[in-house]
Amino acid sequence: MARVRTVLRRAQQMRDLSPLTGLPGNFRITAELEERVRSNRLFAVVHADIDNFKAFNDHYGFMRGDSVIKFTAQALLQAASECGDPDAFVGHVGGDDFVALIHPDHAEAFCEGVIKHYDDGILDFYDTADALQGYIEVTDRRGERHAFPVASISMGVVSNQRRRLSSEWEASAVASEMQEFAKRQPGSSYQIDRRN
Repeated sequence: MARVRTVLRRAQQMRDLSPLTGLPGNFRITAELEERVRSNRLFAVVHADIDNFKAFNDHYGFMRGDSVIKFTAQALLQAASECGDPDAFVGHVGGDDFVALIHPDHAEAFCEGVIKHYDDGILDFYDTADALQGYIEVTDRRGERHAFPVASISMGVVSNQRRRLSSEWEASAVASEMQEFAKRQPGSSYQIDRRN
């Protein structure tokens, strides 16, 4: 019976992996976050997404867009492996949205690492002329052209180090709020919730 449960658990985990990035998906992200909230361990939630990704995808097509998503996953994984937290977790919510769970003491190093790896490689996905000018031009549904800066990454961070997070929903909501603040900054950035 234990062997059957193990096989079923592994099958569920395999179904939950993103076929694009190979990262755990929503089921595992939720389980990891619930476990950290329940156990009262110190943790930080990092919400990350790619700014101007839709414009990039519209301009270059989904295949190059998928390559950027895979590249972003690798930037997150590399930063997680370098930040000093052996229990760091990175998941792919879907599209250009990612979540990382990390110890609060390593959150800034993680975010700095993500930005370094991301910014060091993102221009490789642009045509030379677009990379040199620093933007792409995309025509909207009304036929109007708009300039979009090079895709950047924005991250919002919340932890239970200074405040109690009573549920995974609260943690996710505050991380999303911080991500919106980060998106207001030009280029790749992160915003950490420092409220008590």
